Amino acid sequence: MIQTGIQKLDDLLGGGILNGIITDIFGASSTGKTQLALQICVNALRNNADVLYQDTTGGFRPERLLALIKTKNMDAKLLDRVRVGRITNISEQIGYLEKISEIKNLGLVVIDNVTDLFSFEYSKESNLLEKHIAFMKYMHSLAFVALKKKIPIVVTNIVRKSNDVERENLDRSISMYTHQKIHLTKINHKYLAQIFPSFGYKKEIHYMITPTGLVESP
Repeated sequence: MIQTGIQKLDDLLGGGILNGIITDIFGASSTGKTQLALQICVNALRNNADVLYQDTTGGFRPERLLALIKTKNMDAKLLDRVRVGRITNISEQIGYLEKISEIKNLGLVVIDNVTDLFSFEYSKESNLLEKHIAFMKYMHSLAFVALKKKIPIVVTNIVRKSNDVERENLDRSISMYTHQKIHLTKINHKYLAQIFPSFGYKKEIHYMITPTGLVESP
């Protein structure tokens, strides 16, 4: 289990990011999805584990991760234990499933952004069904790897608006294989994290985005 860096969020998640399952962090742009994923990476490094970070959008910046490591007074050399894969197409993304199985001492996999390439390569309306089928096959394999290796896998995802209704990209397909979800939203000037499934209870916290990461609002 890996902590998120926000104690109340960990409590709502049952202690943190659990082993053997996929945790889905999704939300609109600038809600802190990648920042939260990086915080989880730092805590995995603190647990003496290696990290595989798959970047599908070209947005990974090692200096952001290094800054978080330094704020925790951790050795900067720990950055060497983060393997970064710049993924440029679906074939490469699927190919990394084998690499997950091959890496020893792997304690965390992060895929940022998990649906982006599928939406790009299957962008035509006529390819909608094919896109969902291909993505579900990938997610099924990813869930199997998480269970087999008994490691936590964190994915980030975007949301899209249709008729003023906000929905997670490929929501029906991804929800079949993600076991816990963290929905990050911004309402006016406040940030809200909601946890699903909630089992009928209100599982949410307010948070702030700071230079040192996401923190719970006072």
